[in-house]
Amino acid sequence: MVRKYESMDKKAKSAAESAGSVVIEQPKSFMVALEVVGLAALIQNNFSQKAMEQMLRKHMGLSVQREAKVPAKCIEDATIRNVAEQVCIPPTAFKKAILTASTQTKGLRKTQLRTQLYIDGQSIPIKYKEMIPRLDMVRTSGMTRTPDVRFRPMFTDWSARIVITFADTIAVQTVVDLLNRAGKVGVGEWRPEKDGVFGTFVVARHIDDPQELAEVREACSAALRPLVIPEWAMNAEISPQLLARIAGGKDDESEDAEQPEDA
Repeated sequence: MVRKYESMDKKAKSAAESAGSVVIEQPKSFMVALEVVGLAALIQNNFSQKAMEQMLRKHMGLSVQREAKVPAKCIEDATIRNVAEQVCIPPTAFKKAILTASTQTKGLRKTQLRTQLYIDGQSIPIKYKEMIPRLDMVRTSGMTRTPDVRFRPMFTDWSARIVITFADTIAVQTVVDLLNRAGKVGVGEWRPEKDGVFGTFVVARHIDDPQELAEVREACSAALRPLVIPEWAMNAEISPQLLARIAGGKDDESEDAEQPEDA
């Protein structure tokens, strides 16, 4: 009987040790590199350093001097660039388009897809044939809907190379299809999602050459040109209420706050 109890104790100890062991496994993920080609021209409207400082001064109750517009300077300020001075598209623009497109696909939940798929890199450089300066009549948001003019760049025959990382719960073909559907949503100003006709694209090819893939990863690693805190604001006291007002202003997709004059 003693031997029997000893045998049971050993088995219980072994089971306890087995139950207490921890195996750490990293979640599996896959990646696919794709090139997209624009079907319609891309219009950009970056939130510039100057616009940020003017907003900050206004919310802080400081005087804001209204300066004469110089079209060439306005167009350059509206152009989205990375720290390598390349014209680019924020990765979040493609991610948002994919999330919007996912609502058209059965079996995919937008909330889950947020954490199961992301665009690699900090910026997506683009190639284009020509930059055409644009002047557009718009109406700002709010009760008054004041008419105004905007000078912005428009890029024709544009293309971009994208690396997408996704969870093993998603099929690679689903990712490709989602990006294709996202092309109908569009990126940039006055895209179809915002009742426009610009910024649409289609998936043109799969990038499987290791050397080209390395080039794409390196190009996309450059950060977007950041906004800088102005020297005069470094030691200023900014209340939480003021920060909330600033955060509620326009972002880098400021077409949400304006519509074309003929809309």
